[in-house]
Amino acid sequence: MSRRFTAAAVASIAVIGVTGVATADSGHSAKTYKASLAAVNPAATTAGLANVTGKAQLVDGKNNKASLHMRNLAPGSVYLWHVHEGSCAATGAPVAGWTYRTQAGANGTLTSNASGNGNTKGTSPTFNADPTKSYSVNVHVSTATNGLAAGTIIACGDLTTTKASGKSKSKPAHPPQAKGPKS
Repeated sequence: MSRRFTAAAVASIAVIGVTGVATADSGHSAKTYKASLAAVNPAATTAGLANVTGKAQLVDGKNNKASLHMRNLAPGSVYLWHVHEGSCAATGAPVAGWTYRTQAGANGTLTSNASGNGNTKGTSPTFNADPTKSYSVNVHVSTATNGLAAGTIIACGDLTTTKASGKSKSKPAHPPQAKGPKS
């Protein structure tokens, strides 16, 4: 009887181990990118938005999604936003294939509330982050504002990867245990 129990236990452990490997190698694990958006000056100051800030998150996986949360915008105003290839310092073209919650052409729109805050999101069935490229999120004025042309970038943030737990710092290794006689 104990041999059958032992064999069943070993078989169960093997199945669990194989299932874990299959899940890890299935390619469906999501990679999360986060950005802190800051004012792009002198444009943000010219637009009267010197203190604009925000956060963005992009999840690259089976269900690609991006979210944007902004503060200190002009109350009740519409802005454009999208995911770009490149960094804030060297912005490339907007990434194709994104559908934003509200959209104007290929751009997502963000409407601020009476307090100057706004939240929105977008999805893409085709996005697949290229590890050799960098990505950023830009917010633009949607109309001519204080002499700035429509489409001028007022805030930007570089998307960087985070660990699955959401923490970006790793814990230091535990020091080795001392061996020897106990006193």
